[in-house]
Amino acid sequence: MRSIFLGLSFATLMTAGPVLAQEIQPETVTNMTIPDGTELVFSVDLALNHVVDGRTYVLDAKDLKLLGLIGIANLGMVHVPAGSADIYVATTHLSRTTRGERTDVVEIYSGKDLTFKEEIPISNNRAQALNYRSLFWTSSDLKYLFIQNATPATSVTVVDIAGKKQIADIPNPGCYGIFPSATMPMRFATTCGDGTFGTINVKTDGSAEMKPSQQIFDADTDALFSGAYRWGDKWVFVSYGGNIYVIDVEGDTATLTDKIALTEGVEGNWRPGGYQPIAVHDKTGIAYVLMHSGGTEGSHKNPAEEIWAVDLKNETVLGRAASVPAIALTASQGDSPAIFAIDGLKAEIVRYDLPASGQPFALSVAATAPGGDLPDQVEVR
Repeated sequence: MRSIFLGLSFATLMTAGPVLAQEIQPETVTNMTIPDGTELVFSVDLALNHVVDGRTYVLDAKDLKLLGLIGIANLGMVHVPAGSADIYVATTHLSRTTRGERTDVVEIYSGKDLTFKEEIPISNNRAQALNYRSLFWTSSDLKYLFIQNATPATSVTVVDIAGKKQIADIPNPGCYGIFPSATMPMRFATTCGDGTFGTINVKTDGSAEMKPSQQIFDADTDALFSGAYRWGDKWVFVSYGGNIYVIDVEGDTATLTDKIALTEGVEGNWRPGGYQPIAVHDKTGIAYVLMHSGGTEGSHKNPAEEIWAVDLKNETVLGRAASVPAIALTASQGDSPAIFAIDGLKAEIVRYDLPASGQPFALSVAATAPGGDLPDQVEVR
């Protein structure tokens, strides 16, 4: 009886085998094309536990659904300029992953399907640092790339995108960060340790000169965060001490056009903090700032307890709202803007929807999503 049962079972399996094989179809792996008009969020993951294998997570801004990943290698910098469909990565590769010959390149990826397009070799002296947005920028006409170097001597690499070549390595001694002019494509400013800004004009032959401004800030008592945000043709900085500086870099030398005290008369020693502590909605002129209480010398990397909304035109704080412990934020630029923050404890991206125009400032969590192992920069385009 047992033999008959086993025989029947074997026969049944043999009969079912071909049917099962026909039902299983091999999966075809393809690249998804991102629909035109999709607003994207980019979470730049430092991946500190495996730093040679950094990634950028690309999310749908509407619901933070993961659309894809871009490998950015060893401490890669990411720039996603408005007006371009491309994604730029300045990064470093070692021939044996963790050792060997060093090769630095700018990699260009398609914003339509996240595929690799091409690379441009650059000199092996770029700053291998945390992902500060001021270290890698395009010119205003999207024809050139500016890359901050540090060996620790500081300089800026200039790359001709169409020509696919590096055309200059310009010293900016004692200065750090890149803040391009909105009207002069080959002009950018840089912050300097003595409280001035240097303005650099790059000539067609790759030569350049740097002109210092008058002192704009005191680096000892009110140092500036490097993660500034463009507002029209100006740059908006926030300081360790809680002041907003609006800087014009369009002239031969940079000038301070406005300074706004955020915490004057406010109890609790509130200060800005994080790695990317300010974002600006260009049309409304409203800045959003990551703030923490009990601020002291050295607390400038503390995660936020609140996000403050600041009217740059009227120089007033519009409102304050509780926040996740955010270390970075950015703002979309549409008529119904949202802000996107990195929760430093959960390594998540958080989308906050903002109130309609004329309504009191408040934050509403619309979506959250994993942002990687250790994201420290977030951008939206």
